[in-house]
Amino acid sequence: MSLSELTTKVQSSVRSVDSLAGAVEAVALALTTRAAGWVASIPTIALTSRSCEVIFDLSPGMAVASAIALELVGQAVTNAWLRAKEWNTNKRKADAPANERLALAATIAYFATDFILVGILQVPKAVVSPVYWAALLFPLAQVISTVIAGERVAQFKREAMVEAVKRERKAEWLHKRTAQQAHNNGAQRLHGGNGSSAHNDAQNAVLDGINRTRQERKETAMCTLLSAYESNPNLGISEAARVVGVHRNTIYNYTAELEAAGTLRKNGNGWEVMTR
Repeated sequence: MSLSELTTKVQSSVRSVDSLAGAVEAVALALTTRAAGWVASIPTIALTSRSCEVIFDLSPGMAVASAIALELVGQAVTNAWLRAKEWNTNKRKADAPANERLALAATIAYFATDFILVGILQVPKAVVSPVYWAALLFPLAQVISTVIAGERVAQFKREAMVEAVKRERKAEWLHKRTAQQAHNNGAQRLHGGNGSSAHNDAQNAVLDGINRTRQERKETAMCTLLSAYESNPNLGISEAARVVGVHRNTIYNYTAELEAAGTLRKNGNGWEVMTR
């Protein structure tokens, strides 16, 4: 084996090892970032459960359960606030606005409760030694991690939606390219006095095939959308787009078309499917 061949083989092995290490590192980082928001809750849960045990005379088990319940409520209200904020940013003019202020007030109340329960036992100690104020850093970290966790989920949904749109456009482009190639191959075989007429017929056949495929894809997507609204009448635009696999603007167009056809109707309980 020559020196150049050996060098090439070593470089290839190094790249393979580096790619494997990068993949492992990416997985570890993804797991770490996913777990960070929940792990950050542990100190707050411990301090909150201690306060519940002392102040409300709860058993250790009940105190821990109460602290965990409080943190789950915090995750829920924070997620509700972020979703309401996103809805109000992207909604159509005809859509009713989400009560973002109520969701934000509930989120602030949750964090205030966390700060009070964690700090109430530390205040007397902090009067003597200010170092005990450091305990309030735990609920502060919880504030940051909870908001970041909610925003990370929202970003994941946005990226998934963009990828779905890219796949849809790529599939349509490949279909058009294949149809165009078939059309070009057919046109090359045509000649003589009937060439122009045959060329037009071939072109019309290709366009009909593209339109028929597009219409079938649209009908399938609409059926999926109607089934989704039957299962969950309050399904949001972003969630509906994720279920159907299209962009949220496409969902707006579908719902408007289905409303005009009398198949879908908006009521006080969300979307109502009239007929299938």
